[in-house]
Amino acid sequence: MSRPKELDFFVSDFFVRRTRGPRGVDWYRRHFDPRRPVRGESSPNYTAEPTPPRGRRRALDPYYGGVARRMHSLVPGAKLIYMVRDPIERIRAQWIHLHTRGLQRKPLESAVAQRGSTYLARSSFCFQLERFLEHYPLDQLMIVDQDDLLHRRRPTLAAVFGFLGVDEGFWERSYEHVIHETRERRRRTALGVVSHAALPRRAWARLGRHAPFSLPFEPPEMSEAVRAELSARLSEEVARFRALTGRRFEHWSL
Repeated sequence: MSRPKELDFFVSDFFVRRTRGPRGVDWYRRHFDPRRPVRGESSPNYTAEPTPPRGRRRALDPYYGGVARRMHSLVPGAKLIYMVRDPIERIRAQWIHLHTRGLQRKPLESAVAQRGSTYLARSSFCFQLERFLEHYPLDQLMIVDQDDLLHRRRPTLAAVFGFLGVDEGFWERSYEHVIHETRERRRRTALGVVSHAALPRRAWARLGRHAPFSLPFEPPEMSEAVRAELSARLSEEVARFRALTGRRFEHWSL
């Protein structure tokens, strides 16, 4: 796997300009060991295209649009793994991720219910998947439920390794370690936000989990009213995703 994990190589030119300037194929290739038969990266932004209003399916300029087209033009034979989870819990986890990094200041319930935000778009799994199926056949794509990876790790990883064409029985002890990331969250202070951008990665790794750079954070719960609203807005999308994949995802909350 690449280092860093999230290369964001195929996202829109807008995103590239905001980060390190134009990055070409050679930049991307340097992140992989050419001696390895199977190489990969993991960029959640590849499935961050916002769903447009009904009746204007392709009319909006997407935040990270064109990812699947760019990807297919360079690696048409790639095998894609799409990780999904309960759509409502995914929304809450996204808010926690942004809030603890100082990137989201609105309270949980007002932020996630705001129309036009990325929260609903990123939980619109069928819509995101369809962007890739315009360029890749379904047999080059594997859907992994996070719940399976957490609670049925050995058979889930065996299936992933089989899909990739490597040793299905491979296992190492690090796979047994579970990081309760949400429970261990700390929220960056204003000083922490500035320091994270300015300090070298190793320095931040030593300092970032301590005051005054961050403080303990207790993630809030989502009210039943907001859950019901989000469920109503996602119900059709979830039904389409279940029909497309042929899977029920019985443990999901909608």
